[in-house]
Amino acid sequence: MNSEFFHDHPQCPELVSRYENTVEAGILASWKEEEFIQLVEFYEREKLFDRALEVTGQGIQQFPDKLEFYLRKSRLLLRCEREDMAAAVLDEAERLAPNEVDIPLLRAEILIALELYEDAHTLLQSIDELDNPVTLSKVFYREALLFEKTEQYESMFYALRAALEENPANRQALEKMWLCMELSKRYEESILLHEQILDEDPYSYLAWYNLGHALAYLGRYEEAIEAYEFAFVINEKFEFAYRDCAEICFELKKYRKALRYYSEVLEHFAPDHDLLLRIGQCHQLLHHFGIAKSFFERALRLDPMNDEVFFHIGECLAQEGDFENAIKLYLKAIRIEDRREEYFASLAKTCDRLGRTDEAEQYFRQATEIAPESTEYWTQYAEFLMRQSLFEQALEVLLEAEDYSVGPELLYGQITCLFALGRRQEALLTMEVALEEDFPLHIHLFHQLPELKDDPEVLAMIAAFQPY
Repeated sequence: MNSEFFHDHPQCPELVSRYENTVEAGILASWKEEEFIQLVEFYEREKLFDRALEVTGQGIQQFPDKLEFYLRKSRLLLRCEREDMAAAVLDEAERLAPNEVDIPLLRAEILIALELYEDAHTLLQSIDELDNPVTLSKVFYREALLFEKTEQYESMFYALRAALEENPANRQALEKMWLCMELSKRYEESILLHEQILDEDPYSYLAWYNLGHALAYLGRYEEAIEAYEFAFVINEKFEFAYRDCAEICFELKKYRKALRYYSEVLEHFAPDHDLLLRIGQCHQLLHHFGIAKSFFERALRLDPMNDEVFFHIGECLAQEGDFENAIKLYLKAIRIEDRREEYFASLAKTCDRLGRTDEAEQYFRQATEIAPESTEYWTQYAEFLMRQSLFEQALEVLLEAEDYSVGPELLYGQITCLFALGRRQEALLTMEVALEEDFPLHIHLFHQLPELKDDPEVLAMIAAFQPY
């Protein structure tokens, strides 16, 4: 059940319980108008649309002159893709209140859903009160819906911008703008728009949230974090702001800060397996392996077939040196999802730690087959072979990798193999190319073959390519 809704409506759990009991008993009870509205809003939030429709129907029966129940029922029917029935309910509403502007606005939404775009546009242009900024904002919002349906995303952005310029408090337009930014890619213009909105209303948490989203896309992560923080400080129940802020912190490897915000989500909202997984990952990356495993196990209780959770428990066990059990967890993850290259790579490394080299080679090979475009797994495979002094085989792997992937890591791996195989001239020629491409990476040569630190030709070549 929706704890946030119950927090805002403390009497609602008892109200829902009473309503459910009357339905179960087949009793047609009498309810107050505001009780009907609370019930409808609750069932909408829980996505129990048939029950919400049932309540609006009872509301219309008990309060046949209340326009709000007709509008709510029509919106619900539209949401359930029952457009003809939604239009019929609007006809009833129009007889009740022929001059109510929300009726043609909702009818336009129905026409858009039916792909009758010209009719919808004509209806929107015919609406009276277009000199009223609030009404005009609503019209622009419906035009944005039309453009969204016809995949005219730039026009959608400009319609939403117009809606917000007329009425910066238009909640529907603010909520839709997040998606519109994704579709139209108008991030820079969106930043300017939301900064203007915030100049007028610095407490618009949705504007702060949208600003954070645009800043994050443009790589202005610290500013994005600050914007998200404003959003959830203003509205402490705004779950998306907490989550998105935490996610940026996680991607920036600010695991303590990410953990703080994920923990806020856990404190204020119902837990889900993705949240518990992320909290576990933060603890794992902070080397709190015992705590991490406890959160992963909680995630498994909510989603027993989550391959990522099994994988991360395996990672914790491997970090703790419990390699046998780590392998069991990796294999569980792979049984659920066998196309994740990182699962096979971790399994290969763990088998290698236990001296199970045949299995390790098999799993390294599978990682490269799943993600041949990734140099990371080819390099890991080759380094595994080098550790066993299988330099010829490692060189073959690195040359094969060039058919699928490119990168200086592959070249430096080849150089190591060529030096180890005594093919010095080839190694030096390849080294020229590698140093030109990525000079700092040459340090890996010394990790693989420490004797190269004293090789005069190698040192001379490195000095020649030293950037100034």
